[in-house]
Amino acid sequence: MSRVMSGDQDRHRVIQQGGPTLSPARRKRLLKAYGPAPAGYTIEDLECFLDLLYGLYSHITSPKALQEMIVSDPFDRSERPRQLRLVDLAAWLEALVS
Repeated sequence: MSRVMSGDQDRHRVIQQGGPTLSPARRKRLLKAYGPAPAGYTIEDLECFLDLLYGLYSHITSPKALQEMIVSDPFDRSERPRQLRLVDLAAWLEALVS
């Protein structure tokens, strides 16, 4: 699990939509949908990126707004990177680092 400060726990739960831990079934579905860890990144790199992601969107307090937010896959280096929901990106990163 990423290094989460206790004051940030609630924000992380909102983004994750399921609490600080993922069920084994959900973890498996996320890894199947989005793939394994990006090549060239360590678990520590992914934890730092996840912490940065939470910090960037910590000002958004509405769960609905977080659910609707679409971001580009930061690890997709193609000309047109795939688009995914912010909550899915955060959950996938949690699955990778857990």
